Parts: sequence; structure tokens; C-alpha cells
Amino acid sequence: MRHRNALIHRLWPFVGLAPLWAHADAIIPYMVVPWGQVFLLPLVVIVEAAILRGFLGGGVIAVTLQSLTANVASTIVGALIYVGGMSLVGDPLFTWWFKGGLGTEAVRAALISLSFAAALWAISWAVESFVISRMRKTALGVVAKACAVANAATYVLLLALALWFGK
Repeated sequence: MRHRNALIHRLWPFVGLAPLWAHADAIIPYMVVPWGQVFLLPLVVIVEAAILRGFLGGGVIAVTLQSLTANVASTIVGALIYVGGMSLVGDPLFTWWFKGGLGTEAVRAALISLSFAAALWAISWAVESFVISRMRKTALGVVAKACAVANAATYVLLLALALWFGK
């Protein structure tokens, strides 16, 4: 156990993209800041639309509407999965967070944060790729890379905003 904790502390600077005080929902600033979604959704739509247009082409309005529709869909799916999943794993997860044996509470909180971010990114990428491929009437493989890059860019932006507002 001691060896595993020492290894985590040694690797932490490479893994620790979030500060030690990270909260499990730090990647979702609109859940931390009430009504933040109203302000962040347009930013996410614009950033992702620009990236999608760069990769896939298309008119500005058409790509923006595709981005908006895909982001609304992924937000709804992600929220449903989050609410449903937390009802199943919430208590064990937070018990482990506060009483677990892996590292410190801050390390466990950061691991939960990064795990949530990775899971939500994957859900967002899958849903948005599906929606945009349907809207463009093209194969999923054609839009998957563009959607992956667009989602990665906005998740980095959201993480930066969450860390900035979390100070």
C-alpha cells in the first residue's frame, strides 16, 4: 500500500492536470456555477462549429446549427446518464473518495474528476458524432475524428474555465 501511494505521488505531476483540491464535478462548471450552461453553451457551440467547419467544410450557419443540435443532444444524454449513474454509484464513490485507501483525499478527488471528464468526453463524442453524421447524411467514420478534436478542444477550454473560476 505504501509503495503504491509513493508511486502515485511520484507520478502526480504528470497526471495532475487539475490541482489537488479538484472536485468531482470540476469539469462541469455549469453544474458548479448556477446557470453557467446558458453562458457556456454558446461558447462551446461556436468553438466546435469552427473546428468542424475546418475539418468537414460547410456553410457557417449549417455547421453552427449542427454543432448546436449535437451539443444539446449530448448534454441531455450526459445529464441523464449522470443522474442515473450517480443514483447507483454515488454513495460508494463518495465513501471511497473520503475514506478510500488510495493516496490522499485530494488525489482521489482528482482521479474522480479526471474519470468523470473522460467518461463525459466519450459520451459527448459518441452522441455528437452520431447526430452530426445523421444531419450531414454521411458515415459516422467521416465525422468521428472532427468531433473528437472539437470535443477535446472544448473540454480543455471547460477545464481551464473550471480551474480559473475555482480559484
